[in-house]
Amino acid sequence: MSDQRYDASATVQLATTAAPAVARSPRVGYVPNRANRVRDGVAVALLVLALLLPWNLEFGVGVPDSDATTFVVLAVVTVLAVAAALAPHVGPFRLNSAQPDVRRTGGIRLLLSVAYLVVVIGFVVFHLVQTVHSGGTGAVPPGVGPGMLLGVAGALLAAQPPITSITIEHNKFRRWYAVARAIGFVSIGLATLSVAFNLYWRLRYLFVTDVAFGGHDVAVIVTTLLYGAEAMIALVIASRWLTERTAAARLATTAIGVSGAVAATLVWLLGVGRDIDAFHGIAENTSTAAVGYEGYLAWAAAAAIVAPTTLYAVLLIKPPTIGAYRGAAQKCLTLIAFWSFAAAALRVVDYVIALSLDLPRALYDSVAMTVFSLVTGFIARWLHRQLDKGVVSATVTAAFSAVLFVFTVADVAIGVALAPRYAQAAPAAIYGNNLAQQITSTFDVAVCVLSLTVLVVMLFTGPLAGYLVRRDARATKPAKPATPPAPAADASAPPTIARQPRAAAMPRIARLKDDSTTVLPAAPTTELQVPTTTLRIQRRPSSGWPPPSER
Repeated sequence: MSDQRYDASATVQLATTAAPAVARSPRVGYVPNRANRVRDGVAVALLVLALLLPWNLEFGVGVPDSDATTFVVLAVVTVLAVAAALAPHVGPFRLNSAQPDVRRTGGIRLLLSVAYLVVVIGFVVFHLVQTVHSGGTGAVPPGVGPGMLLGVAGALLAAQPPITSITIEHNKFRRWYAVARAIGFVSIGLATLSVAFNLYWRLRYLFVTDVAFGGHDVAVIVTTLLYGAEAMIALVIASRWLTERTAAARLATTAIGVSGAVAATLVWLLGVGRDIDAFHGIAENTSTAAVGYEGYLAWAAAAAIVAPTTLYAVLLIKPPTIGAYRGAAQKCLTLIAFWSFAAAALRVVDYVIALSLDLPRALYDSVAMTVFSLVTGFIARWLHRQLDKGVVSATVTAAFSAVLFVFTVADVAIGVALAPRYAQAAPAAIYGNNLAQQITSTFDVAVCVLSLTVLVVMLFTGPLAGYLVRRDARATKPAKPATPPAPAADASAPPTIARQPRAAAMPRIARLKDDSTTVLPAAPTTELQVPTTTLRIQRRPSSGWPPPSER
């Protein structure tokens, strides 16, 4: 039997104009071209900038008597790292070649970048050897300059495998995240050793000499302990972010890594940089350098590892993941608040020591610098609490974030302008200044960049969030379907007259006059006196409707 409902007509093939699907290699998968181009472009830019900045106090562009052989070695490894960054885009290992293989391309990138990382490790080992060799002599170790910070970040960006669906699905970046966590633990360990080393050399003379113990010795002990504790706690707060596995911690790691590298570069390039930091942007591990090289170098390396995939995953979510962004902002605010309160406490201690030792001092200047630091710390702490509670509007938090940025910058400016100075000019070396007491450091500039990052986060997750969502919605709104063209008129067909459709008449509502309404009288009823003998249904009274059901 046959039913007409199931007798379908033959399938008709129609030509379509849709674009053909792009064939994907099983060894590559989907390749987000923009994410890979941005990451590798930033890697090349950082590697080139690293050649133009000093690597320590003894080598680099702008450093007198730099070794020419070291320049040649640095240029060679830079070319290799740049080739690693360009491998997925040009040459035989590009991902859009005839037979691409993401594993092979990732191995080539790592192999080409290893030489650059070995050179960085060599500079760090040289710094540590010089630190131990010159301990207690007053000689300044080489340190870690902004060129090394940018260079290690660019090399690690170039060494990572390309971002593809294969690498993300099989979690190829898990080992890289493990490396970032290891860097965080090593950073905390090196900072602990550095503080202990400085404490030993600063206080060693008390036990090997026969001088009388006096007020000056007490001042040395107090300042050594307090300055070392301040730098140690700040470094532990930031380096702990490297060891966490949350998106907020990785975003905060990215922020502190970028802030440290930008701060070191600005302090070196700006004319006032030598007044902001006596070491002119070169990260040290001395007792007066605040946060040492083990912080800046570790943060830059870890940020280069976790930033590409974290930002790629977070930025894909529309609207943005407010929890991750604001969690990272809270971590940054914690660090800003601690540094501001610690700076205020140290300035009070410095004034008390100067007063007890009858050293030159200025009460007004000390009070002004302390007040600015305290206000900065209170604003950061208040913002942290409001983000935790979530009771204040996003516009108010964004406004106070702008105020926080202004106060962090003003705190640095006040610290430089009101710091006590010697009468003679600054030394001719690339580092050092004529300040009698160094108040600020490179980390203060890093705090300014962190506060600017917090402001940007508050704006894009607050007042600008709605605008961004509406803009993305307009960009992704599907276009209206095109009206199909009218069929061509047949010349042999008889002419037709097109009639314009007439608008339908609007229905009218007829209202009756009040006096035309006829009231019908009720019909009379007859009351029967005969009782009924049939079955009656007795209903229980109820207070509401419907009546309760009976069981």
